[in-house]
Amino acid sequence: MTSSDTFHVKIFKVGRCQVPGPEVTWMRGWDTWEELHFHMVLAYNDSTNFLINTGLPEDLSVRNREMVLFAGERAVFEARDSVSMLSAAGFRPEEIRNLSVTPIQDYTVGRMAEFRNARIFLPKRGWVEDVVAQEDAEIKNRDLFMPPGVLSYIMFEARERLVIYEDVDSELVPGIRAIQVGCHHRSSVIFVVRTPAGEVAFTDAAFKRKNVETMRPIGIAEDLRECLRAYRMLKGMRFFALYDPDTPEGDIA
Repeated sequence: MTSSDTFHVKIFKVGRCQVPGPEVTWMRGWDTWEELHFHMVLAYNDSTNFLINTGLPEDLSVRNREMVLFAGERAVFEARDSVSMLSAAGFRPEEIRNLSVTPIQDYTVGRMAEFRNARIFLPKRGWVEDVVAQEDAEIKNRDLFMPPGVLSYIMFEARERLVIYEDVDSELVPGIRAIQVGCHHRSSVIFVVRTPAGEVAFTDAAFKRKNVETMRPIGIAEDLRECLRAYRMLKGMRFFALYDPDTPEGDIA
């Protein structure tokens, strides 16, 4: 039995891509490419469950058009069916009670509309600045943050289940908290989950473990200082980087 504020955790690999080296390690690796894997995390106990990220959208045409413009055909995203993977593990989408994402991007919110009974937790700053009243629209494609269909679902059908939480160290449900750290996007957070073996953290602020180990920020960062602050925090945690191919799949706690 698991107490109501302690969770078991499963990780699912739901997509992949390759990117030029400097995207992962700031100002390094100009002649290299890096493999990225995208992950979905399910925390569950006898009382409830909590999903972190919902998987990539089934239609990747907008994302991949931008990726080709950015770095060529080698950079296109590939997706796995996150909802089918979750169902195969014994969790149908209608059984998910709570969900959140880091960051707010099409590859984390892509299947959100299929979780029709879940409370949706989104960080206030990312929700406002990247979606509702988007800042820096000249260099940001809002459809890559929140595809129109997902935005419509949140604003209308799911509006009574939407929880906008403050950008602090916020407990979303007992045993799971979100620390807003920025770095990658305004909506980037560190999720901390209490497990029988202690707390475990998940984040996109570090694309790979080596970002934290070397204290070298990611290349696609909105604020390098935020990255370094987040990495100092992560050094004291058991953590998993949500784009790292070395992040394991399956049960971790």
